Amino acid sequence: MKTQTKCTLIICGLFIVEILPVPFTSLYSLYAIRKRPDWLPKLVDSLYADKPVEENTALAYSPPGHHDPMATRRKYTFILAAMFMVDLLIPVVIPAALFIALKRPIGFKKLVAKLYADKLQTAAPNPLATHVELIDPKKQAELEQRLADLELTNMAFAQSLAVKMQTTRPLSIP
Repeated sequence: MKTQTKCTLIICGLFIVEILPVPFTSLYSLYAIRKRPDWLPKLVDSLYADKPVEENTALAYSPPGHHDPMATRRKYTFILAAMFMVDLLIPVVIPAALFIALKRPIGFKKLVAKLYADKLQTAAPNPLATHVELIDPKKQAELEQRLADLELTNMAFAQSLAVKMQTTRPLSIP
C-alpha cells in the first residue's frame, strides 16, 4: 500500500476521533512541531517519493545558515495554537492534513525541511535530500582511464606471479 493511501486512511480515522470534545489532531500536531520526532521527515520523504520528478526538483534541504529552525518552530506553534482554537468550533486540522496527504504541496516539504534543518545536518546521511552531485564528465573519463590502467597493471602482475610459480614448482593436479 502506498504511503499516500496509508496517510489518507489514518487521517480519516483521526477524523472519527476528532468528534470528541478535545481536538486530538491539533495537540498531536503541536507535539510534532515542538518535539520534532525522527519519523516525521522519513514519512514526508516517503509521501513525496512518488511525486513526479519535475515537481520534486526544488525539494533539496537548505543548510541551517539560511534560517533559524527555532524561529520556524515558534511561528508554526502560534499558527497551530490558533488553529487549535478554531478547531474547537470547526475542524480545520483534519481537512488541512487530508489536503497535504492528497495534493502533496511542495511548501509542506519545505516547511519540514526548515523545522528539521539543524537536526538533519548533524544526522549521518540526510534521508530527505533529493539532489545528487553530478560528476564532471572529464573527471569521470580520467577516473575510468586510471581504473583501466590499474587493472592492466594488476593483470600483468598476476601473470608474472603465475609464470614465477610454474618455473619454481610445477603444479600437480590430482
